[in-house]
Amino acid sequence: MESKRESILKQKEEAELKVQQYENKIKLLQNRKQHLKKKADRQRTHHLCNMGGAIQSISKEADSLTKVEFYTLMEQVFALPAVQELVDAAMQNHEPGGDS
Repeated sequence: MESKRESILKQKEEAELKVQQYENKIKLLQNRKQHLKKKADRQRTHHLCNMGGAIQSISKEADSLTKVEFYTLMEQVFALPAVQELVDAAMQNHEPGGDS
């Protein structure tokens, strides 16, 4: 009877150890997911800053506009058929994965 009890206790300890290992693995994966999300957010922010900087360097006047005025202007500019054609042409020449 004692050996059966010892066997059950050993199985319980092994099961608890496995539970703890899986909980640690879950934490590691959650941390990795969070890290990758932060990395993607930083890359997006960097990209947006570069795009904004390009607009600012091309049109110094646009820098003095308010946020609402700037968005309104961009909506009007990108609604122009000639601009849409240029965007379409740029997208056709776009190389996926390129950073520059």
